[in-house]
Amino acid sequence: MGEALEQMEIFPSVTDAERQAVKTLLKRYPKMRVTVKALGQKTELTDKQQQVYTSWGKIVDEINTAFSLILDEDVKKIFEHRYLKGQKYASTVDLFWSEQRSERTIDRRIATGVDTIAEHLKLCGII
Repeated sequence: MGEALEQMEIFPSVTDAERQAVKTLLKRYPKMRVTVKALGQKTELTDKQQQVYTSWGKIVDEINTAFSLILDEDVKKIFEHRYLKGQKYASTVDLFWSEQRSERTIDRRIATGVDTIAEHLKLCGII
């Protein structure tokens, strides 16, 4: 009796350092995705190319999986434009700014996407 039950978080809280690590990966994502695709089309790879193909391929796959976990369509569209398509922040704000969305709202949507990606990458051991 009196035993305290610990609540286990399925998705552990994301730290600021983890958010920053995810943002760094997301900034590299477009180049990583294109590189993995190009290497996947080659018939023979050098040892270094195989290493890049394997390590980057896992990261690209997991980011794609994590992106599919974003449930809010507004968050998904803004996040996809900013990170998956590799667009600049200013371009993202310009595109999505409206009477319903201020810059702060866009920032919150991006932050929600980053946290979703971070939770998944943390769960699978990438960060």
